[in-house]
Amino acid sequence: MPSSQLSRDEIHRNLDSFQSHWLRELEEWKAKGLTGEEQKSAQRFWIDLFSCFGVSAARMNLFERNARRGDTGNTGRIDLFYPGVVIGEAKKPGVDLEVAYEQVLDYLNGGSIRDFEYPRYILCSNFEQFRLIRLGDTSFDVTFELSEIVDYLDSLKFLAGYDTVTKREEERASIRASQLMAELFTAMAGDDVDEAVGDEAPTNFHDEALRVHETSMYLTRLLFLLFGDDAGLWEADLFTRFVEENTTPENLGPQLNALFEVLNTPGNRRRHVPDSMAAFPYVNGAIFAEPMRTQYFTPAMRTALLHACRFNWSEISPAIFGSLFQLVKSKEARRSDGEHYTSETNILKTLEPLFLTELREKAERLITSRSTTVKALREFRDSLADYAFLDPACGSGNFLIVAYRELRKIETDLIVAIRRKEGTLDDMALDVSFEQKLSIGQFYGIELNWWPARIAETAMFLVDHQANKELAQRIGAAPERLPIRITAHIQHANALAVDWSLVVPEPKGETLVFGNPPFIGQYTKTKEQTEDMKRVWGKDYDGYLDYVTGWHAQAMKLLSQRKGQFAYVTTNSITQGQPVPALFGPLFREGWRIKFAHRTFSWDSEAPGKAAVHCVIVGFSRGEFKPLLWDYPRVNGEAVSVPVATGINAYLVDGPNVLVAKRSKPLADIPKVTYGSKAVDNGNLIVEVEDYEAVSSDSVAAKYLRPFRGSKELVRGLERWCLWLENLDPGDVSSSSVLSERLDAVRRFRDSSKKEATRQLASLPQLFGERRAPTSDYLCIPSVVSETRPYFTAARFSRNVIVSNLAFWAPDEDGLLFSLVSSSMFMAWQKTVGGRLKSDLRFSNTLVWNTFPVPELSDKQREGIVKAGKKVLEARGLHPERSLAEHYAPLSMAPELVKAHEALDRQVDKAFGTSRKLTNERQRLELLFSNYQRLTEVA
Repeated sequence: MPSSQLSRDEIHRNLDSFQSHWLRELEEWKAKGLTGEEQKSAQRFWIDLFSCFGVSAARMNLFERNARRGDTGNTGRIDLFYPGVVIGEAKKPGVDLEVAYEQVLDYLNGGSIRDFEYPRYILCSNFEQFRLIRLGDTSFDVTFELSEIVDYLDSLKFLAGYDTVTKREEERASIRASQLMAELFTAMAGDDVDEAVGDEAPTNFHDEALRVHETSMYLTRLLFLLFGDDAGLWEADLFTRFVEENTTPENLGPQLNALFEVLNTPGNRRRHVPDSMAAFPYVNGAIFAEPMRTQYFTPAMRTALLHACRFNWSEISPAIFGSLFQLVKSKEARRSDGEHYTSETNILKTLEPLFLTELREKAERLITSRSTTVKALREFRDSLADYAFLDPACGSGNFLIVAYRELRKIETDLIVAIRRKEGTLDDMALDVSFEQKLSIGQFYGIELNWWPARIAETAMFLVDHQANKELAQRIGAAPERLPIRITAHIQHANALAVDWSLVVPEPKGETLVFGNPPFIGQYTKTKEQTEDMKRVWGKDYDGYLDYVTGWHAQAMKLLSQRKGQFAYVTTNSITQGQPVPALFGPLFREGWRIKFAHRTFSWDSEAPGKAAVHCVIVGFSRGEFKPLLWDYPRVNGEAVSVPVATGINAYLVDGPNVLVAKRSKPLADIPKVTYGSKAVDNGNLIVEVEDYEAVSSDSVAAKYLRPFRGSKELVRGLERWCLWLENLDPGDVSSSSVLSERLDAVRRFRDSSKKEATRQLASLPQLFGERRAPTSDYLCIPSVVSETRPYFTAARFSRNVIVSNLAFWAPDEDGLLFSLVSSSMFMAWQKTVGGRLKSDLRFSNTLVWNTFPVPELSDKQREGIVKAGKKVLEARGLHPERSLAEHYAPLSMAPELVKAHEALDRQVDKAFGTSRKLTNERQRLELLFSNYQRLTEVA
């Protein structure tokens, strides 16, 4: 246990002595009738009380300060102020404690106390009584007598560092801490520094300016010292007093460099070290190992460091803080409110179903069962040390940090249960180092960018120390970690260019791989990244694969010869469209199955100015498991558990484990769908609204005007035309200036093209470059529609309307195709197997239409579906002024249209094999995949 943190028994004994001494003092004051004696004793009273909890008089004196009163604006002296922890006021015996409380509130409202110094508690006393309030918690307000103080030890133990910090307090503390680090960075490196962060950050420190690199290294060391001051690594505030009492702006840099050298020197090798540094322990590890040039500080830089010293660093979450700390080089991030971090809730969505929940539940079963033996508890505790944990895109280590912290909680529960069964829970003589087996040495990370990698190394040590403090609170002791002998293994490298088996030695137990690899789409990969993908995927490489899938390939390779599981946060594109077979085909072939999945939800970016990304989380295993699936009715809302009966397939649906691949012709007995026509004209065969009057007033050109519809015109009801000159009379060109000018412009555009195929079209400027025109009435299908609309927005047109290449068409004489496309059944298929353009739905003839598993329809079923589709058109016809976008606005569909679609869904659902209208997308997908599996087996 750290020497600066007292055990509960020690605190109890100290409070006994404090209570006895001050009760005698009070009796003497009253007996002698002394006046003013109590005012002279106030400081001694507070010092004695705090010393019961291991807080020294030096620390108390360090934080004495003046403060402005909120009501008068005058300056007064705060009786007791411990930044970030407690503020207090003492009054003479007999004074109502409400008076002291109001005075404290006055100081808090006066504006002198900075945000990062704001305390969590108020403590008031009149020597005879105490009042303790936890700010922000209306249920925590206790008053007790001096004679009862021992009974209130648990209420006061926060003074010794034993305090439960809420998640929200931890988040706020981490944000404040990052702002202090940003203040330090600005003071040292200058406000003009603006480095890229996130995926664009410099890969190597050589790519940064020297002052930025040196400042970065300085901040890492200062973070360790600031944390050590508050977290019990050494005597409380040792570093703060060193800065306050032994440095000036002129000598701060040399003094710090000397201290760094001392921290990296074993005690038996130190010579003539000044008293101001001698009390610091030998740290070891990589934190202080690298020699650094001396930095020279200005008064503003020293002030920024002292501000940081007055913050309580023990309250931070290393996971949240690490995410924020890596952003200090970005000017935008330094000036923001510090909200850019991955929430632990999102991290746990990956870690818990992968392994944490299973381990936690097993521990709870063993601990709560009366029949569990000490041997069984020990074996399970020891088994936690058999795992290896890898985050191959670890950033600042937040996934590793949360994983280690949660595992340590499980281990601590087991250690307490073992001691309780043995009857040794209160035995301080036992060496806990023989009981605490889990180690940060079991944790591995790979990170491309150098700065987050260094932060991860330090942050893992910090979370280890926090876990040791929690262990000390439970059993009164914790293993010593200084000097550092074991560290997390963070490798600065390209994860797709290294052999992971060389990074992570094979453990006795499983290797668990997890993380949040970079979100880089198939079309935005650099040449080097494409080479990475070809290298890791080998013969399975497919150009449709997103860059993130390279981490899946590497995980498969690592775990091919060892036990393990893996899970990643990725963009939802891996479960949509063409990339699905390319990724999941090799995974399923190698025996991997989906253990759990979170369907599409919003994941906030850690980088400032970056929008949230629509993500999924998919976990894989080759063992036995009960699959778990979560859905998000709102992408930025809460998860809803989805029951799984069959299993989770590659589209994150409970259904057969099938992969939908492109087909050249329809799987079902339905007509083919094809692209529309492409002008290849530089806009000269197309007539926009602003040009329509000029073209239509030319009587010759007007003969050839046809309505022209792409996705935008179809859905939004916009007007557009084209000159369709398939049967052009040559004499019309010479008699129409509109035709001659436009066709000449088409010819010149095609002639000047760099593409040979386009130049060949120049000899026929009157024709569209690609002509696929319907010869009868047809169904027009947009290529892209909004994901927010409840139905796919298609329409039927006459052959007179020309379809652009930005839409599709198919012959549909009786309206069957319109009815099918307008059904919820088709919408479910489109959303699941189709691709996306950003978040919008992208229709594909080969992937969506040709795979749509329409069963063989009887005449009666066909007639019912067509009739219901006509009712939909009739409902639209009630409001002819509305576009399709207006008809299908999610919150304002006309009741008649909603009713017509429900009737259509009833007909389609029954035709697909159900006895009634289905109520949700999940039911339809189960049916669709079952039909698809059956039809493909027949085919």
